[in-house]
Amino acid sequence: MAFSACRPPWVVPIPDDLDAKEAGPLLCGGVTVFTPLKVFDIRPTNRVGVVGIGGLGHMALKFAKAWGWEVTAFTSTDSKAAEARAFGAHDVVNSRNGDDLRKIAGTLDLLLVTVNVPLDWPAMMATLRPKGRLHVVGAVLEPIPVAAFPIIMGQNSFSGSPNGSPTTTADMLKFAARHKIAPQMEHFPMSKVNDAIQRLLDGKARYRIVLDVT
Repeated sequence: MAFSACRPPWVVPIPDDLDAKEAGPLLCGGVTVFTPLKVFDIRPTNRVGVVGIGGLGHMALKFAKAWGWEVTAFTSTDSKAAEARAFGAHDVVNSRNGDDLRKIAGTLDLLLVTVNVPLDWPAMMATLRPKGRLHVVGAVLEPIPVAAFPIIMGQNSFSGSPNGSPTTTADMLKFAARHKIAPQMEHFPMSKVNDAIQRLLDGKARYRIVLDVT
């Protein structure tokens, strides 16, 4: 058994009815997607879109469903559509299909981008309703070109955030425990750490890899 010393304000209790193995990925990816959902006070009658069905996106879908929103998942991989619906999406849109994107133009109150790859940013902004928000939590490696005029006329917002505070993390864990939300994980023993890393590099992880140290 291992112990560490830290300052009390930074200690976050894990609820008794939440498995510690499930809590691990929630403490990073979970709170990253939970934070904007909490901060922007989205109402149960609103519509939320999640771009990317990966380590971050699949947890965002689960949180959004539990919150009661109408959820649209965006993916460039059609084979993930069934999984996206199982995670909580009501609708699934191909993020590379211009016709699909045009059909949902002007419908979303919040679009949460969880991927780190370039997108059709004008088309993504066009999915927002007036006063809607596009929020980035995926570390997109290239500059994001966004035209000012559509933002002005739609009174839209463009924002981003890292993970979350200890208070938000504690709220997220309570929410996950209450709604039985757990990340989808693949477990590897520490002796297979290189296999785990290779699976991650190959893009085959579904959707969080956990190394078991015991």
